[in-house]
Amino acid sequence: MNIQLTEKKEQIFAAALSMINDHGFHGSPMSKIAKEAKVAVGSIYHYFASKEDLIIELYWYCSDILKNKALSIIESNQAYEIRFRLLWKELVLFYLDRMEIFGFMEQFYSSPFYEGIRAHIFKQKSERNMLIHFMEEGVEEKLLRDLNGALLISTYLGVAVSLVKRCLYHKNRPTDEEINTLVDIIWNGVKK
Repeated sequence: MNIQLTEKKEQIFAAALSMINDHGFHGSPMSKIAKEAKVAVGSIYHYFASKEDLIIELYWYCSDILKNKALSIIESNQAYEIRFRLLWKELVLFYLDRMEIFGFMEQFYSSPFYEGIRAHIFKQKSERNMLIHFMEEGVEEKLLRDLNGALLISTYLGVAVSLVKRCLYHKNRPTDEEINTLVDIIWNGVKK
């Protein structure tokens, strides 16, 4: 989904990310998001019919950022194993640098909002579908074990999410050695 952005819309998204990370979906009324964004409440309703619409558009906005980050690696001409490792590292580092997006996406995937658009997501080339296709490419090239794409994604993303959460809770960053060790473990676990 391609979202046309204006400066105000960017301000609203940034404010919504901040508010939702600090107070959750229910603790982030439109009035507080408007105040945080330094816009009138009416401005928010100019762009979004409801808070639900704002949250869903914010999901697509964050999803597009992730998709663009991943696409440049997935579509590169490098060998599959290099792309596999590089993509995992880049996802981890992206989430560590953009904790507000990580926190939002984690809340979104555990919410009724996600259930409401889930069927639509899987029809599109969302970041999850793109990763499934990437895993299927590895299986087809006989580089990865012949496992279901969703199972491979769970292995791939599960470790990344767990690492980012650990860093969030402990307020630290993994070393390059730790990142390389984890991606080695993942690769060795799924390679053929």
